[in-house]
Amino acid sequence: MALLFLPTIFLITSIILKLDAGPSWLWSNLDPDYWYLFDSLNMVNLNWPQHINHPGTTVQFIGAAMIKLLFPLTSAEQINQIVLANPEYYLVLISRVLLSLNVVALVFIGVAGYLTFKDVIGAMLLQTGPFLSQLTFKHSLHVAPEPLLITVMIILGGVMILALRPGQMKNHRNAYVIAFAIIAGFGMATKITSVGLYLLPVLLIGRVRPIILYGFASMLFMVIFTLPAAGSYPKILDFISVIFLSSAHFGTGNQTIIDLSSYPGNLWNVSSRPVFWVTLLISLILIGWVRLKRWNEGLVSANITLALGGLCLAFVVQALVVAKHPAGHYMIPALTTSALGFALIYFLAKALCKPTGKAFQAVRIGFFIFLIVLVGTQGRAIYKLDQEFIVRDAGAKNINETIYSECAKIYFWPTSNPLYALFLASWNTNNSFADVLQHLYPGRSSLFITPNRVVKDMSKSRDIRSIASNYPCIFVRGSFTIVNKQHLAFPFPYREFSKIHKMKMCDFKAERIYTWGIDCRIGCLSTWGSECEVESNR
Repeated sequence: MALLFLPTIFLITSIILKLDAGPSWLWSNLDPDYWYLFDSLNMVNLNWPQHINHPGTTVQFIGAAMIKLLFPLTSAEQINQIVLANPEYYLVLISRVLLSLNVVALVFIGVAGYLTFKDVIGAMLLQTGPFLSQLTFKHSLHVAPEPLLITVMIILGGVMILALRPGQMKNHRNAYVIAFAIIAGFGMATKITSVGLYLLPVLLIGRVRPIILYGFASMLFMVIFTLPAAGSYPKILDFISVIFLSSAHFGTGNQTIIDLSSYPGNLWNVSSRPVFWVTLLISLILIGWVRLKRWNEGLVSANITLALGGLCLAFVVQALVVAKHPAGHYMIPALTTSALGFALIYFLAKALCKPTGKAFQAVRIGFFIFLIVLVGTQGRAIYKLDQEFIVRDAGAKNINETIYSECAKIYFWPTSNPLYALFLASWNTNNSFADVLQHLYPGRSSLFITPNRVVKDMSKSRDIRSIASNYPCIFVRGSFTIVNKQHLAFPFPYREFSKIHKMKMCDFKAERIYTWGIDCRIGCLSTWGSECEVESNR
């Protein structure tokens, strides 16, 4: 029953956070959730996915399978109409499937830990993975690779724990190698940036031939799990090669693989989270102590030491990989795996002590207190995250757009609007379902700015001058950078509007409203009070 406690807490907390985080079309939620929904629909239509940057094939396929199971006898054209008319409903369903996989994985690793070590404290330590970082919990709510990577790392840790049982690696080495390879292939098909973590079982595997088999089998299973995106293989390979060779984000910068001037600082930043470096440092110290003292196998399990060594190797390589293009959420697989590190440290520390000695009891009591403190401190952090979600959701919804119904409404990144989320998902998936969206949402007043600075409706480009002359007022929503009080970094020629009307700007924290021919303050609901700051006419 104790092993159901943390999975249940995770389930309840995730449901509450998801509700308080607001809809997926919120500016902070839509990337990449809507992209994945559209590519799931592409698979339902027997088309290749178009957003292949992760490559994320596993997430896309899970979404496609779920949608098709809901409508087994419905034509793809009808499914497109149904899903795109109510995308939030299907995003919530897919999110719940991903959440359920994480809950099942947490139960699995807890049971694996208890079967192997007959120790409830250690088994519960293994289940703390998603709780160790606010960042992990935040991204676990999305329809994206991250929640599935959490599942992958928990399952990988659970299989490693089962392999630590006496005689397992000796008698079933190849079976475990294949199991590890299936998990690694699935993980890389989910998000290639997690590649460093799949070195976890290498030292436990131990022998050269099984390690070579593990490498080849992992690549084979990655290919198998990306087969639903086989038609996009050229795009996937091109993107990976560009990312590998370039020294800056998303294939930009010099083709020097890394930027030597920024790489050391990036490496420090991605390794700076305490849950990461504390796990790595204590593991290295403990392994060094075991080797220095030359403990024999009668006192300490060599397999635990090898597993902990593999974790250190995986952590270092993962940090080196992520430091090339530093982003906090790329470290989520490592942060989740820190729970495995804590548990292995606990099991190894116990093995170094006599079962009847005071040191043995001190280790158990110490880690039990650590578990309680961890749950308490992370509970506070998660509560803080929930309050942040509530404020963000309320802020977006307190911009009253109905007042601007006669205006041309233009949206740009980042902003919160259901139509903008649909448009941007279509644009990021090579204009998937643009005609369907144009049919479902035929209004001509909603326009969108593409990342390459083009003004469009759902399916075609629009001219700025005709917009300025054909509407009595202009409403623009988003959050451009203000270089200084006299200059706005707009990605389109907004001065065409200023030739007709003066501009006002209202600041709503994360988002701003710009208006011509109408006062933006009328859309600032009274609940915001002083938060709606209005710039003078421009």
